Amino acid sequence: MHIDSCAVIIPVYNEEGAIEDTLTRIRRICASVQGFDFEIICVNDGSSDRTAEILARVDGITVITHEVNRGYGAALRTGLDYCSQDWIFISDADGTYPIEDLPRLLKVAQEGIDMVVGSRTGAGIKSSVPHQIARWVLRKMVHGLTGVMVPDLNSGMRVFRRSLYAEFRHLLPMGFSFTTTLTVASLYSGRHVRYLPIQYERRVGKSNIKPVQDFFGFAMLIVRLASYFEPLRFFLPAAFGLAFVGVLRAIRDVVIQNQFGALSVILLLTAFQVFVLGVIADVIVRRFQIVPSASIPRPTADRVTVSTPAALPAPSEPAQAGPAQP
Repeated sequence: MHIDSCAVIIPVYNEEGAIEDTLTRIRRICASVQGFDFEIICVNDGSSDRTAEILARVDGITVITHEVNRGYGAALRTGLDYCSQDWIFISDADGTYPIEDLPRLLKVAQEGIDMVVGSRTGAGIKSSVPHQIARWVLRKMVHGLTGVMVPDLNSGMRVFRRSLYAEFRHLLPMGFSFTTTLTVASLYSGRHVRYLPIQYERRVGKSNIKPVQDFFGFAMLIVRLASYFEPLRFFLPAAFGLAFVGVLRAIRDVVIQNQFGALSVILLLTAFQVFVLGVIADVIVRRFQIVPSASIPRPTADRVTVSTPAALPAPSEPAQAGPAQP
């Protein structure tokens, strides 16, 4: 499979300290990849610092502006709605991801892969023990749903087919869980996803991530996706658990009171209702399979600015992203 064009989408929110350097690196690496046509799209998601001013003086990019902050996922959705390329590369604006690995991701994508994710598992990457535990729990939850042990669930650097976005657009949220949802939906649907280890640098500026709140948010997201894609896998354990407790309670009531208590009856009835809901949900999921959208609506951005292309920085050595060797 041959790929000859790619949209580079960068969501930006209050990144005055890093965005200029990030764009310089992106433009340089895009110029170094031979045989590819790149479109660089920056979505300014309501920045209140000097980000807009910096973006306005960068040549050769498309800037889409949200007048108010709508969220990481909303910015990506706007960029994806705007672009027309079949392949997408996304990365953060804060300089943490090794954008220089773009040719490596594109080369792997040409092996017939639907999505290539830069996994933050490279040598030298360290994280705190609580963070490692949280990541392990989330990975186990995803493994239970998809059967795949994902090394990096929500990496913000990846190359993927735009058709994935068209297929799962109705599921993709406006917040930070955009990439997690795309990963889980792709894996569950049997798409070919490949993970490549990458390095990850300390970000420039203040992080918007809230560890505890985001952990529970991601956990609830995975539960919701499980109930959406595999309702029986979600409802049946709950139904059997309630039934088990109800039976134990009923035995206790009969032994002690020689009759069924109200609580045991409520538990057994609730278990039956949960089971029926699971069966109905499963029938609905099987009946109405996900169908890719025929068209993607234009972005609901407040302003789009296309700067005049200028000569890109000359690369010191051309990067190769041609067809992968067998």
